[in-house]
Amino acid sequence: MALKDELKTLRERAEAKRPSETVATMRRAVDELRASGAPGRVLKAGDPAPRFALPDGNERIVDSQTLLARGPLVVTFYRGRW
Repeated sequence: MALKDELKTLRERAEAKRPSETVATMRRAVDELRASGAPGRVLKAGDPAPRFALPDGNERIVDSQTLLARGPLVVTFYRGRW
């Protein structure tokens, strides 16, 4: 099965478990994001990331320039607070 088909099947299964209002809200949010042009502004492989300052896992602000001064930088994003 092609990846596109697998993803479609997974999405359909997940949506079947949610209330229709929730699914409609999620679809509307995706449509709005696409319409905003944001996907065209996503960094591509090899593009330099802009300088940033974000909270780490302990909510301390971390600056990318400071970290890059010490060597290569890998950034991982995770959702929510666990």
